[in-house]
Amino acid sequence: MPADTLLNPVMPRIMPSEIKIEKLNNPFEQIGDGYHCFGCSSKNPKGLKLDFFRNGRTLITRWHPDPDLQGYHNLLHGGIQATLLDETAAWWIYAIAGTAGFTSRLSVRYHKGASVAEGDLYTVGREILQRRNLYLIEVNLYNHRLELCSSGELEFFTYPVEKALADLYYPGHEQFKGTWGYPEDFGLPAGLPEALA
Repeated sequence: MPADTLLNPVMPRIMPSEIKIEKLNNPFEQIGDGYHCFGCSSKNPKGLKLDFFRNGRTLITRWHPDPDLQGYHNLLHGGIQATLLDETAAWWIYAIAGTAGFTSRLSVRYHKGASVAEGDLYTVGREILQRRNLYLIEVNLYNHRLELCSSGELEFFTYPVEKALADLYYPGHEQFKGTWGYPEDFGLPAGLPEALA
């Protein structure tokens, strides 16, 4: 289905985007042989190999589902959905909060089956609340029609940036800066940021 005809429950038709987004750089790729993150390493043959995009204080992820990661026939396994939500929240902390840390709590609600056979899936992460070094991040997973499949609230414990730099291989906020363009420049559906706002 062409990207410009994707359907959304709120918007009957997605029009070309007027909002530029930033495709984030993955500075962890510079670590070398020790970096095999299941979520974001392009070198992990069994990993998700996620790409991340930023629109202001919103983080967007696109992923083409692997049929080997299904639970029921042609439906993405719930544990992989939770992993997508968790990885999106982690990258929100890296690229937007400007530090690193760990998930201390994850709550997932499953709304609708996410097909592994019908097209790309998208996650959208936003901050709900910050209290000292704890962040509450909301992440939603959408199917190729931009219908909500699952949603999560993640509590993230973060370190002071100096400790993140020293102990967690955090490369620093500036290292995530990437390339700016329209969603369609990166193979995303036109109008995606507006549709998921």
